[in-house]
Amino acid sequence: MEKEWAAAPRIERQGEDNRLILGDGRVIGFREYGAADGLPMLCFHGTPGSRFMFGIADEFARHKGLRLIAPERAGFGLSSFAKARPLARSADEMAALCDALGIERVAVAGVSGGAPFAVAFAAARPERVAAMGLVSPIGPFAGPESPKRIGPAHRLTFRVLPGVPLLYRVLFSFGRAGFLLVPDAMAALLISRSAPSDWRILSEKRVRKNLLRGLREGVRPGIGGAVEELRCFSRPWNLAFENITAPTILWQGLSDRNVPVSAALRLGELIPGCDVQRIEGAGHYWILRNYGHVLESVTRLAREAA
Repeated sequence: MEKEWAAAPRIERQGEDNRLILGDGRVIGFREYGAADGLPMLCFHGTPGSRFMFGIADEFARHKGLRLIAPERAGFGLSSFAKARPLARSADEMAALCDALGIERVAVAGVSGGAPFAVAFAAARPERVAAMGLVSPIGPFAGPESPKRIGPAHRLTFRVLPGVPLLYRVLFSFGRAGFLLVPDAMAALLISRSAPSDWRILSEKRVRKNLLRGLREGVRPGIGGAVEELRCFSRPWNLAFENITAPTILWQGLSDRNVPVSAALRLGELIPGCDVQRIEGAGHYWILRNYGHVLESVTRLAREAA
């Protein structure tokens, strides 16, 4: 696959927004946060989400000498839409981004729906990944890697609805309209269906504002990106987990209501040597108060590996 990007992908910069133009003309939008000359880390946003998600960690990254590179996946924000493809395909695009930035090895961090893409990169390009951190990750739902049991609501979301694409699109269209037109109401909805520990986190104005900004930009172009990703998650991932050599930490709140905890923990079992941190009482949005802890931990692993 690497030869497809040999047509020299190029980067276009416009203010803080950046675009990687791939050899086939598609675009990957991204932003950078932190120190321009710092230790590079690819940061994968959730589903839906955008390049804005990690903006809240900018000051911390500057202080710690980290260069956070936050790419958007197909159909989100500035990135071109593409039909659902194998997860491993995204690894080629991230390799092309690293090449265009002149980066040989990176740490990676994946949050929620971004975790499968971080794992795909680490499995397909193990020589390029120095360390990996996964937070509240979506785990596999199909094939031999899937957990034995998930709850009925998550079974409906990740196993049943992907087979009814029209209904999926209707539900996502309502959600998109809500985020664009009545974001405060959507924030209240997020809080109402979250774990009690998440209520306190999402009630903080700065945190809520950053989260909503990332979600609104993610769905601004449409719902295609989110729909295709959830369809992708519901199929066998077909990743060579055994190829992953990067030291990995996985943080999972045991009160998470957004992703199936059993699938997240199963993902930790599949990654060789993964340090799984089970956090009692924590919900899906634990990361929004713990960016510093996560980034510092992954950075430490990367520097130790180096």
